Amino acid sequence: MKKILLSVITLFIAQSVFSQAFKFGTVAADAGVGFGIYGIKAYSPVNNSNISGVGIIGTLPRVNAEFGVFKFLGVGVSYRRGTYGKSSAGPIRGSDVMVRANFHVANKNEKFDLPIGIGYGYSKFNGDYTATQYIYAKGGILNVHVSPHFYFGKYVGMHLSVGYNKHLYNKCEINDEGTIYTEADGASWRMGGVYFEFGVSGRFHLFNKGE
Repeated sequence: MKKILLSVITLFIAQSVFSQAFKFGTVAADAGVGFGIYGIKAYSPVNNSNISGVGIIGTLPRVNAEFGVFKFLGVGVSYRRGTYGKSSAGPIRGSDVMVRANFHVANKNEKFDLPIGIGYGYSKFNGDYTATQYIYAKGGILNVHVSPHFYFGKYVGMHLSVGYNKHLYNKCEINDEGTIYTEADGASWRMGGVYFEFGVSGRFHLFNKGE
């Protein structure tokens, strides 16, 4: 009787481990697009003007990669290409690269995974602010997100993501017809807000012995 009970418990544990959507040794990747709603606050020393408002931010693409270091924790990298608006002279675009840690809080079913994560990295953008002014900024970026994943099989699925980005720019330059104004002159650009993304997901488990 003890042997039967032990066998049942072992089988239950094995099925629980192998049915996880994410675990130690899982390699996962996402590719997606999205948009955000950002608050923007800036100062231009060219004409001593304060700039503030709300803008729609586009993301194309977002690419994530992650490795499972525990069954509930993954670490990885993320790249995002963003468009921060369009002036009369053209679009203002930038990119972010960050490292992220994800906590997989709902991980009992191989079809569903719920990572909640935080990331920090490097962000920059540049473009024609007006017909005569060119702007460039760079610094850090802080990210938090919730990204439910739905898998159609062992390897492929889709994801949604809701998050917040805070851009921490410590360098800002405005080139006005050859005259450069920097943060030493008071030039600044601050922005951050919520975003929504969706796309395809893929994964595989490096250690599948016994499945």
